[in-house]
Amino acid sequence: MLLGVLRILLILASATSVSAYISIITGASGFVGRHVAYSLLHNHYNDPTEQVIVCLVRQDKVSYEESYWLAHVEEFQQKYQHETGCYVLVLPYDMLDNGETLMNAMEVAIEKSSTKDCPLCIYHIASVFGPTPDPIRTAKDNVKSAECVIMMLDKFGERYPHTKPRVVVTSSMASVRATDQTPLNGKFYTHRDWNTISKLCENWGSCYQWSKAESERKSWELVRKCNEKYANEETMLRRRIEMVALCPGFVFGPIAPMPTKMKNLTKAATSSSSYSLTLISQWLRGESPVQSRLCVDVRDVAKAHLAAGTKSNLPSDDIDRRYILSTERRLSSEATAQALMKGVRGAFNNNPGSVDIFVREIICDTQFTGGAIKIGEREVEASERLERDLGVVCRPVEKTMQDMAEAILSLKSFQPS
Repeated sequence: MLLGVLRILLILASATSVSAYISIITGASGFVGRHVAYSLLHNHYNDPTEQVIVCLVRQDKVSYEESYWLAHVEEFQQKYQHETGCYVLVLPYDMLDNGETLMNAMEVAIEKSSTKDCPLCIYHIASVFGPTPDPIRTAKDNVKSAECVIMMLDKFGERYPHTKPRVVVTSSMASVRATDQTPLNGKFYTHRDWNTISKLCENWGSCYQWSKAESERKSWELVRKCNEKYANEETMLRRRIEMVALCPGFVFGPIAPMPTKMKNLTKAATSSSSYSLTLISQWLRGESPVQSRLCVDVRDVAKAHLAAGTKSNLPSDDIDRRYILSTERRLSSEATAQALMKGVRGAFNNNPGSVDIFVREIICDTQFTGGAIKIGEREVEASERLERDLGVVCRPVEKTMQDMAEAILSLKSFQPS
């Protein structure tokens, strides 16, 4: 057990709890993962349920993440003037260690819980995105890590048969469709579409798309196989693994809130990195043209994760527990640029001396027309199911871009070229 790196950030209160709930987030220091962890913590202060929140991060990030969450917990305590039944733990995670660090995290979490008869949800967000020296190997590693999550959750259920296991797999629109793939209905993509085109090859983008589709497929297959083992047992309903797959478009938005005492630290501002942060920074500097993307706000993604991990009345069919997370239409590059410019002006009005961006340098990609579905046309069917099942209404892309531009320009680490 890797208890040497464990730090209890919030001591469990003596007040009685309604029940206990364990949440484990892989990739918790990333752009999406940190938002999910923050949402879980924030939501807890409005809910009497005992919580154990485990943030799994790379070994070299453990120390900083402990400081980050400790600062947040202290601020929540000051704001709400009370302690609640909550542990926030930061533990190391290696997605390629055959599940060892994940199993350790579950063991530590159940040890801290006041009851062994509790829901346990793994939010599997960690995966490698971007160019690597060996994109084929990277893609296969992503799939292997997803398989390990399901196998470890099943193994944990054998040790603790009274837990109620669930896994929320952060998939992608890349698992729904490949570039230029025609929708099944010939009009727009739905949760029933699958990427059938992307292949393992030297192109890292194709490899990544393949890995997201294959990771989700393998996860569904393993969950069904694990559940079939207990189909004839009286404990089947208790030991059945519930899975929800969330398929976000390109994720944009501001980074998760920083604790007040860490806002002026350069490392704090850059610690939760993502390709979308890099991309927006390039657009603001005029280093690359603004593009039209099918996208979703990271805050809405976090809200969807929270609902998927905690709702008790999930749809019974597997396919109906698969959700596209996205606005339904692309915003043009020109409209996206206008929203970014509005964010620049907002940042300047808030702090004139800190913004050195010239909006005239922001350029647009006007060549891309949208691929299989043209820009401005309905590209996905998502809104109705998201609101009905998960209570999520995706905010307008314009608002996301404006908020993200303002947030990036407020970072101490943002230094225009």
